[in-house]
Amino acid sequence: MSTPTDPWHFPRPELAQAYLQGFDLGLTSARGLFARRRMGKSEFLKHDLLPAARKAGYLAAYTNLWDDTEHPGQALATAILLAVQPKGLGRFWEELNTPIGKLKGGAKLPLGFDASMELDLAAKEKAAVPAIQAALQAADKANKRLLLVIDEAQVLAAPQHKAVAHSLRAGLDIRKPAIKVLFAGSSEAALREMFSRSAAPFYNWAPLEPFPLLGREFVEATVRQPGQRCQAAAEAGRCAEGLCRVEGDARVFFVGTSSAT
Repeated sequence: MSTPTDPWHFPRPELAQAYLQGFDLGLTSARGLFARRRMGKSEFLKHDLLPAARKAGYLAAYTNLWDDTEHPGQALATAILLAVQPKGLGRFWEELNTPIGKLKGGAKLPLGFDASMELDLAAKEKAAVPAIQAALQAADKANKRLLLVIDEAQVLAAPQHKAVAHSLRAGLDIRKPAIKVLFAGSSEAALREMFSRSAAPFYNWAPLEPFPLLGREFVEATVRQPGQRCQAAAEAGRCAEGLCRVEGDARVFFVGTSSAT
């Protein structure tokens, strides 16, 4: 069954290749991108960068931490496991949610756990730190490079997620040749604090840069879409330079809908 395509998606294959080439050349193992909402950042990551990475031989993991801001550790572990061993995901969490005291004689503890830990059946996030480490160990066994894309990564800068952030950095530090990471977010201030504050877990770990804005080529491609409103807008020249660079606003202007984030 084929995945439906968005006729309004503006592909940016050259930009995707530029990011991948930076990783391939060993220039860096991690990058940070910021862009305010509606700039097409998430759409680019999901529809351009991840497919390009898979085509280049990477395993590709994506998570948007805004989907569950209270449990980023669970989201990260799940994303990695979906990329490296999707068929074992259910068993992985089932094992993590088995109370240690209820394990039958001879049963092995889940990867990354020791006998001093007790797990709460109702809260996977209590197992977030060992779950992340276990997921990274599963990635080791895949014997393929992994691209980990963390959207709205500034969630990790929250004080309550400090243990998760420390665990993730520790696990990634020893896997730089095999795991490349792209941190993206809509809060420049929070991301800068995440990478520039000396006490932060990810201090000085990734260069932070703005997500490249869309240019005239985006507007030209958009107005070529069928519809009288697009053609009228093009002929009248009513698209201001600022609007041309904001994917969500341009969609509202041209077609009255918006899905870009």
